[in-house]
Amino acid sequence: MAGFGTADFTDPSATGEQTSFGGSFNPIFLMSWRDRLFFEAELEVNALSTGKTKTELEFANLSLQAKDWLTVTAGKFLSPFGDFQQHLHPSWINKLPDRPAGFVEDGGNEPLTEVGVMARGAFPLGTMTADYAVFVGNGPRLSDAAEEGVLLEGFGGDNNNNKAVGGRLGLRPLPYLSLGVSGLSSRVQGNSGAAGTPSSGDYYAVGADAAFTRGPWDVRGEYILSKLDSLSTALDAANAVAPIPGTTWHSWYAQAAYRLAGLTQMDYVRNLEPVFRYSRFTVTGIDEFQSMQEDRWTLGLNYWFTPSAVLKAAYLNRDLHNREDDDTFRLQFAFGF
Repeated sequence: MAGFGTADFTDPSATGEQTSFGGSFNPIFLMSWRDRLFFEAELEVNALSTGKTKTELEFANLSLQAKDWLTVTAGKFLSPFGDFQQHLHPSWINKLPDRPAGFVEDGGNEPLTEVGVMARGAFPLGTMTADYAVFVGNGPRLSDAAEEGVLLEGFGGDNNNNKAVGGRLGLRPLPYLSLGVSGLSSRVQGNSGAAGTPSSGDYYAVGADAAFTRGPWDVRGEYILSKLDSLSTALDAANAVAPIPGTTWHSWYAQAAYRLAGLTQMDYVRNLEPVFRYSRFTVTGIDEFQSMQEDRWTLGLNYWFTPSAVLKAAYLNRDLHNREDDDTFRLQFAFGF
């Protein structure tokens, strides 16, 4: 068993919001047979403000090591689209206590998980290394909450006969430099409402990511463009089905971190790591889809007790385009095991 745990403190500035403590636990179960067949599953357990506990299945899949350069996976898996979700999102790996704007679970445009079949691997390419991942899955759905737009999380069933197809191609020209491009194509079914017949529309996403990790430096960024063609849908169950125009989502972030061990070997000071991230999320379409737009910069300072135990302090400046701005101070302790 592996996993990670997180303890949080949040001090928001928005009207009506209160300071609060929080915590989560993410156990990951790993099993293998003869180094050929692998099973992995992750649960996310959160303490809610109501006093109840929420448990969700993050992923659960079975993988077969078919060749040195090919692994076939079936089940629910982290989307290989882009870099942040599949490599950086665990709290003890993420350099900051927040996710970039647009790279969120509800209302963003970053693919999170998929239920289907995936093939992935890596191979030498001259003096470089390349890696790939391609998948077929049930695909995204239109949310019942209009402000959340398209939900890009793994659904255990499909509401149309179309399947999502996507993947990522990565290249490592140098040991400390990685580049990647991603794509996703599917159809999204409109929601039924008080009256009318919904239709479906084409949905696609493209992305690019880059990371430079050398010595004390960790510099990276990612960009995602996604688009949903016009379709007929109800924005919630009480509304009649009506046509809506095509919608385009843009999200991107740039982040830099520097471990002070690159400057000094002084006790305690060498374990500090300043971090800065700027992220932006914009939506072009009907008003209901645009409420999640924001510009955000996050300034943080980390203290690393061990390579998998970190205390993070960060200030988030959030310019919410259609809502009250919410500048937030956050403390987070994360431990991976």
